[in-house]
Amino acid sequence: MLEQPQSGTDDLWEAMSTARAIRYFRPDPVPDDLLQRCIEGATRAPSGTNLQPWGFVIVKDDQMRARIAESVRQRFMTSEQLQQYLEAGRTSDDASKRVMMKGVSNIVSHLDSAPVFIFPCLTSATSPAPRGLLAGSSIYLAVQNLLLTARGLGLGTVMTTFQSAMVEDLTDWLKLPPDTVPVALIPLGYPAVKFGPVKRRPTDEVTHWETWGGARGD
Repeated sequence: MLEQPQSGTDDLWEAMSTARAIRYFRPDPVPDDLLQRCIEGATRAPSGTNLQPWGFVIVKDDQMRARIAESVRQRFMTSEQLQQYLEAGRTSDDASKRVMMKGVSNIVSHLDSAPVFIFPCLTSATSPAPRGLLAGSSIYLAVQNLLLTARGLGLGTVMTTFQSAMVEDLTDWLKLPPDTVPVALIPLGYPAVKFGPVKRRPTDEVTHWETWGGARGD
Protein backbone atom coordinates (compact mmCIF):
# COMPACT_ATOMS: atom_id res chain seq x y z
CA MET A 1 0.00 0.00 0.00
CA LEU A 2 1.26 3.45 -0.87
CA GLU A 3 2.04 5.76 2.00
CA GLN A 4 -0.04 8.89 2.24
CA PRO A 5 1.69 12.00 0.88
CA GLN A 6 3.90 13.58 3.50
CA SER A 7 4.25 17.23 4.25
CA GLY A 8 7.46 19.12 3.78
CA THR A 9 9.40 20.97 6.43
CA ASP A 10 10.97 24.39 6.90
CA ASP A 11 13.28 22.98 9.59
CA LEU A 12 16.71 22.56 7.99
CA TRP A 13 17.91 20.15 10.68
CA GLU A 14 14.83 17.97 10.24
CA ALA A 15 15.33 17.98 6.48
CA MET A 16 18.97 16.88 6.81
CA SER A 17 18.08 14.25 9.41
CA THR A 18 15.19 12.67 7.49
CA ALA A 19 16.19 13.00 3.83
CA ARG A 20 16.39 9.27 3.23
CA ALA A 21 17.25 7.95 -0.20
CA ILE A 22 13.81 7.40 -1.74
CA ARG A 23 13.59 4.56 -4.24
CA TYR A 24 9.81 4.08 -4.31
CA PHE A 25 7.59 6.77 -5.83
CA ARG A 26 3.93 7.63 -6.16
CA PRO A 27 2.71 8.23 -9.72
CA ASP A 28 1.34 11.69 -8.87
CA PRO A 29 2.71 14.44 -11.14
CA VAL A 30 4.91 17.08 -9.54
CA PRO A 31 3.86 20.69 -10.24
CA ASP A 32 6.33 22.67 -12.32
CA ASP A 33 6.54 25.41 -9.70
CA LEU A 34 7.89 22.90 -7.16
CA LEU A 35 10.45 21.66 -9.66
CA GLN A 36 11.50 25.24 -10.27
CA ARG A 37 11.94 25.73 -6.52
CA CYS A 38 14.19 22.66 -6.39
CA ILE A 39 16.40 24.20 -9.07
CA GLU A 40 16.31 27.54 -7.29
CA GLY A 41 17.51 25.84 -4.13
CA ALA A 42 20.29 24.14 -6.08
CA THR A 43 21.50 27.44 -7.53
CA ARG A 44 21.85 28.96 -4.08
CA ALA A 45 24.88 26.73 -3.50
CA PRO A 46 28.34 28.31 -3.42
CA SER A 47 30.83 27.58 -6.18
CA GLY A 48 34.52 28.21 -6.71
CA THR A 49 35.06 31.88 -7.63
CA ASN A 50 31.25 31.98 -8.06
CA LEU A 51 31.51 30.46 -11.53
CA GLN A 52 28.25 28.53 -11.04
CA PRO A 53 29.33 25.91 -13.61
CA TRP A 54 26.00 24.15 -13.82
CA GLY A 55 22.79 23.57 -15.71
CA PHE A 56 19.85 21.31 -14.83
CA VAL A 57 17.81 19.28 -17.30
CA ILE A 58 14.33 18.32 -16.05
CA VAL A 59 12.84 15.32 -17.86
CA LYS A 60 9.11 14.62 -17.44
CA ASP A 61 8.33 13.10 -20.84
CA ASP A 62 7.13 9.50 -20.41
CA GLN A 63 8.86 8.17 -23.51
CA MET A 64 12.20 9.78 -22.71
CA ARG A 65 12.13 8.55 -19.12
CA ALA A 66 11.28 5.05 -20.35
CA ARG A 67 14.18 5.15 -22.82
CA ILE A 68 16.62 6.25 -20.14
CA ALA A 69 15.28 3.69 -17.66
CA GLU A 70 15.65 0.86 -20.19
CA SER A 71 19.26 1.86 -20.82
CA VAL A 72 19.97 1.74 -17.08
CA ARG A 73 18.31 -1.68 -16.76
CA GLN A 74 20.33 -3.09 -19.64
CA ARG A 75 23.54 -1.89 -18.03
CA PHE A 76 22.71 -3.67 -14.78
CA MET A 77 21.49 -6.84 -16.49
CA THR A 78 24.65 -7.22 -18.56
CA SER A 79 27.18 -6.30 -15.88
CA GLU A 80 28.41 -9.30 -13.92
CA GLN A 81 30.04 -6.99 -11.38
CA LEU A 82 26.81 -5.10 -10.70
CA GLN A 83 24.82 -8.34 -10.44
CA GLN A 84 27.30 -9.66 -7.89
CA TYR A 85 27.03 -6.38 -5.96
CA LEU A 86 23.24 -6.67 -5.79
CA GLU A 87 23.35 -10.36 -4.85
CA ALA A 88 25.88 -9.71 -2.08
CA GLY A 89 23.56 -7.09 -0.66
CA ARG A 90 20.47 -9.27 -0.92
CA THR A 91 22.18 -12.11 1.01
CA SER A 92 23.99 -9.91 3.54
CA ASP A 93 23.70 -10.62 7.26
CA ASP A 94 23.10 -6.89 7.73
CA ALA A 95 19.33 -6.31 7.63
CA SER A 96 19.69 -2.65 6.72
CA LYS A 97 21.91 -3.57 3.76
CA ARG A 98 19.33 -6.11 2.57
CA VAL A 99 16.63 -3.44 2.71
CA MET A 100 18.85 -1.02 0.82
CA MET A 101 19.65 -3.56 -1.89
CA LYS A 102 15.97 -4.34 -2.26
CA GLY A 103 15.44 -0.64 -2.86
CA VAL A 104 18.30 -0.50 -5.36
CA SER A 105 16.85 -3.45 -7.26
CA ASN A 106 13.47 -1.73 -7.30
CA ILE A 107 14.76 1.58 -8.63
CA VAL A 108 16.76 -0.21 -11.32
CA SER A 109 13.71 -2.23 -12.38
CA HIS A 110 11.23 0.64 -12.09
CA LEU A 111 13.32 3.77 -12.55
CA ASP A 112 10.71 5.50 -14.70
CA SER A 113 8.11 5.08 -11.95
CA ALA A 114 9.57 8.35 -10.72
CA PRO A 115 7.59 11.02 -12.60
CA VAL A 116 10.63 13.30 -12.95
CA PHE A 117 14.33 12.87 -13.69
CA ILE A 118 16.72 15.74 -13.03
CA PHE A 119 20.17 15.77 -14.60
CA PRO A 120 22.60 18.22 -12.97
CA CYS A 121 25.18 19.04 -15.62
CA LEU A 122 28.67 20.48 -15.31
CA THR A 123 29.19 23.14 -17.93
CA SER A 124 32.56 24.35 -19.21
CA ALA A 125 34.29 24.07 -15.85
CA THR A 126 37.26 26.38 -15.46
CA SER A 127 38.96 26.71 -12.14
CA PRO A 128 42.31 27.50 -10.54
CA ALA A 129 41.97 24.10 -8.87
CA PRO A 130 43.70 21.07 -10.42
CA ARG A 131 41.97 19.41 -13.34
CA GLY A 132 39.58 16.61 -12.53
CA LEU A 133 37.31 16.33 -9.52
CA LEU A 134 38.34 19.53 -7.79
CA ALA A 135 37.79 21.70 -10.84
CA GLY A 136 34.12 20.78 -11.10
CA SER A 137 33.32 19.66 -7.58
CA SER A 138 31.23 22.74 -6.80
CA ILE A 139 28.32 21.23 -8.69
CA TYR A 140 27.85 18.62 -5.98
CA LEU A 141 27.13 21.38 -3.49
CA ALA A 142 24.28 22.36 -5.80
CA VAL A 143 23.15 18.72 -5.99
CA GLN A 144 22.96 18.50 -2.19
CA ASN A 145 21.00 21.73 -2.05
CA LEU A 146 18.58 20.27 -4.58
CA LEU A 147 18.08 17.13 -2.49
CA LEU A 148 17.43 19.14 0.67
CA THR A 149 15.09 21.52 -1.11
CA ALA A 150 13.10 18.57 -2.43
CA ARG A 151 12.86 17.10 1.08
CA GLY A 152 11.68 20.46 2.39
CA LEU A 153 8.90 20.41 -0.20
CA GLY A 154 7.86 16.86 0.69
CA LEU A 155 9.43 15.36 -2.42
CA GLY A 156 11.61 12.26 -2.45
CA THR A 157 14.91 11.88 -4.29
CA VAL A 158 17.92 9.64 -4.49
CA MET A 159 21.37 10.57 -5.74
CA THR A 160 22.46 8.11 -8.44
CA THR A 161 25.31 7.95 -10.93
CA PHE A 162 23.33 5.82 -13.41
CA GLN A 163 24.16 8.43 -16.06
CA SER A 164 27.87 7.56 -15.99
CA ALA A 165 27.61 4.65 -18.44
CA MET A 166 25.39 6.47 -20.93
CA VAL A 167 26.89 9.94 -21.23
CA GLU A 168 27.11 9.80 -25.02
CA ASP A 169 23.48 8.73 -25.36
CA LEU A 170 22.31 11.39 -22.91
CA THR A 171 24.31 14.04 -24.74
CA ASP A 172 22.35 13.13 -27.86
CA TRP A 173 18.93 12.55 -26.29
CA LEU A 174 19.00 15.66 -24.08
CA LYS A 175 20.71 17.79 -26.75
CA LEU A 176 23.49 18.80 -24.39
CA PRO A 177 25.90 21.42 -25.73
CA PRO A 178 29.65 20.83 -25.99
CA ASP A 179 31.60 20.79 -22.71
CA THR A 180 28.45 19.85 -20.80
CA VAL A 181 28.50 16.60 -18.82
CA PRO A 182 25.68 15.08 -16.72
CA VAL A 183 27.08 14.32 -13.26
CA ALA A 184 24.06 12.61 -11.69
CA LEU A 185 20.65 11.17 -12.45
CA ILE A 186 18.18 12.15 -9.76
CA PRO A 187 14.74 10.49 -9.81
CA LEU A 188 12.22 12.75 -8.08
CA GLY A 189 8.60 12.49 -7.03
CA TYR A 190 6.24 12.13 -4.12
CA PRO A 191 7.56 9.24 -2.00
CA ALA A 192 5.63 5.97 -1.72
CA VAL A 193 7.49 5.28 1.55
CA LYS A 194 8.02 7.40 4.64
CA PHE A 195 10.77 9.84 5.27
CA GLY A 196 12.58 8.95 8.46
CA PRO A 197 15.80 9.20 10.44
CA VAL A 198 18.90 8.53 8.37
CA LYS A 199 21.30 5.90 9.66
CA ARG A 200 24.75 7.41 10.04
CA ARG A 201 27.91 6.67 12.00
CA PRO A 202 28.25 8.57 15.30
CA THR A 203 30.07 11.86 14.90
CA ASP A 204 32.65 10.78 17.51
CA GLU A 205 33.77 8.02 15.12
CA VAL A 206 34.57 10.44 12.32
CA THR A 207 35.84 13.48 14.25
CA HIS A 208 39.57 13.96 14.78
CA TRP A 209 40.96 16.83 16.84
CA GLU A 210 44.14 18.55 15.66
CA THR A 211 45.55 15.34 14.11
CA TRP A 212 44.03 12.12 12.78
CA GLY A 213 43.03 10.06 15.79
CA GLY A 214 43.38 13.00 18.19
CA ALA A 215 40.81 13.28 20.95
CA ARG A 216 39.20 16.48 22.14
CA GLY A 217 41.30 18.07 24.83
CA ASP A 218 44.51 16.15 23.98
